[in-house]
Amino acid sequence: MLQDRMLHKNTIDDKTRGRLVKSLKEDIKKYSILTGSPFLSRDDFKDKIYLILSRKIQDMYPYQSFKVDDDLLNQGLAEIFGLGILEKYLQDEKVTDIFVQDKELIIIREGKKKYLGEVFKTIEDVYLIIDRVKKHTGKTIDQRVPFLNTELYEGSRCSIVIPPASDKVYISIRVFNCIDFDLEDLLDLKMFDEKQFVVLKKMVIEQKNILIAGAMGSGKTTLLNTLAKMIPPSEFISIIQDVPEIRLKEHPYVRQLSTRPKSREVDNEITYGRLLFETLRMKADRIILGEVRDSMGAYHMLQALNTGHMGSFGTIHADSALDALLRLETLAMEYKENIGNLVVKRMISRAIDTVIYLELEKDNNFNISYRRLREIVLVHDELDNKGDYRLEIL
Repeated sequence: MLQDRMLHKNTIDDKTRGRLVKSLKEDIKKYSILTGSPFLSRDDFKDKIYLILSRKIQDMYPYQSFKVDDDLLNQGLAEIFGLGILEKYLQDEKVTDIFVQDKELIIIREGKKKYLGEVFKTIEDVYLIIDRVKKHTGKTIDQRVPFLNTELYEGSRCSIVIPPASDKVYISIRVFNCIDFDLEDLLDLKMFDEKQFVVLKKMVIEQKNILIAGAMGSGKTTLLNTLAKMIPPSEFISIIQDVPEIRLKEHPYVRQLSTRPKSREVDNEITYGRLLFETLRMKADRIILGEVRDSMGAYHMLQALNTGHMGSFGTIHADSALDALLRLETLAMEYKENIGNLVVKRMISRAIDTVIYLELEKDNNFNISYRRLREIVLVHDELDNKGDYRLEIL
């Protein structure tokens, strides 16, 4: 990393810092530096900005021995992308969630909530962040469409709600760095034991269709992303999700497909169904679906997993492995009211090989104490004589 070489001889005062950052912003605006180029990670942005600032110091202060330090680098990064104070917490590997409520800021660090008070001077500062998020994504949020679900430039998941749909401005960010683990890392964190570790690896190798269930924040996406990283790099993988949060950087044959709601008259809605149709034409070895949140998503998950794509994944909110199947069943029937309960059960039993249930434990202050794999349940292809699921608990 270029940042590792940032040893500074003379401290840069605040006034000089301000001039450098202002000049940096002007160059970026004038020449479309960075904003017109694709980057893969926050480190890519940092390295580019480091080089630009280093050249600026040489040009503007040729007789000074200033060096780019972390404070200047982070200030430049924050100003460019309009995320201000949020940048500090986006870069903290121990922070998993960031919440803005009008001018107030709350973070979750190491599983514990921390109220930081009113960190924004005015509500206009908060709307500046929203404007920068909009500019990066090209999406719309205003009084007519007061919702926005997207990703930030470095991959974190961001949800925004503004009045009149709410009493305040609410920004919720799920920090991306909290899901970039290997399976061994989760074993070290005691999410599961050695026996379960072996079972999980075996299921991926044997191309089992896996449904991961649990409460919000229980680690569903983290586990899915971790298991998917073990897919052989020679396979074609299609990922269908609402917000891009599943990333397989080491796999060369990954197609990232994202749904899009109809937010304006000129927009065309992009649904799970349409993306699945396109996926089937692309020839994928495995299909990974993001979280099932509604009846359409549930039905199309079953459609995807019943197309012969073994070794596929999906997640769903539920309180147990059995509840996950029942919820998937109910949602699918809501979407297709003309199909019977028995037909849906058969679709599910043939589509899903394994259900993994993750348990989330909180303390008296509602801080997360631990995330743990509680159940691994095998789902047999055929129903029993009463038309119920045949399940086997490992």
